[in-house]
Amino acid sequence: MYVIMGATGQTGGAALEALKRQGRAVRAVSRDPARAAALGVEVVRGDTSDAASLAAAFAGAGAAYVMLAPPVEAGDVFVETRAAAHSIAAAVRAAAVPHVVALSSAGAHLADGNGIVRTLHDFEAALAGAAPSLVFLRAGDFMENWGAMLPVAREAGVLPSAKLPLEAKGETVSALDVGRTAAALLLEPRPGTRIVNLAGPADYSAVDAAAILTKLLGKQVTAVPSPRADMVAGLRAAGIGASYAAALADLYEAVNAGRMGFPPGSGEMRRGAVTLEEALRRL
Repeated sequence: MYVIMGATGQTGGAALEALKRQGRAVRAVSRDPARAAALGVEVVRGDTSDAASLAAAFAGAGAAYVMLAPPVEAGDVFVETRAAAHSIAAAVRAAAVPHVVALSSAGAHLADGNGIVRTLHDFEAALAGAAPSLVFLRAGDFMENWGAMLPVAREAGVLPSAKLPLEAKGETVSALDVGRTAAALLLEPRPGTRIVNLAGPADYSAVDAAAILTKLLGKQVTAVPSPRADMVAGLRAAGIGASYAAALADLYEAVNAGRMGFPPGSGEMRRGAVTLEEALRRL
């Protein structure tokens, strides 16, 4: 039995579908089982605020895909996600899950100076030693994150980007590849702890994304810089809490400073197959 957290989300959904195609037995963990009822697999309730519910959801699992979703409205995003990280780790230990794949991120090796990714550094620390076979899947920036900018690209012909300079290429990967890689890693238990770094088939810049959108939308789209103040104001207007918005802005400052790559020798390097054009076409 393979247990998947976040099965209604992007990477969890892709992992679930990959396992289903192979005929594997899958159990989805959801805070709202009714929302996940259409997945076509066993669905159980599990909430990071209730370690006992997660332990019950993990019971009998041969492997589990676990993830941490920082609450966007948190008063202090680091305090709240740290509690959730320890809840997940406690549930893994209580259920004696033999093999765990944990979604992490490029930059999670840093204890500070990495913005919102610090939550995943804390997640890795909480999970250390929780299972005899443990994989931290450190993914690059999701290609699908450009989706939030599609309305303004369509309407105004601009693609705001906090990644600067606009021509700078960075490691980015589709959520589909992340989920599919997670599914593959669930089938690869090995004693000890592994780090698997995952990027897409090529590195891309904001200028590259604008050029692809120009092609897909049939109208000129130009990448434009989005200063920190504008980014935070936009996030706050969308209902994002001040703590999360500031941490996300800090992340982009870390990206622009070159701190968020995969350090040489930090783990196994893999590349996905989904191109940025394919990801944007799906969006």
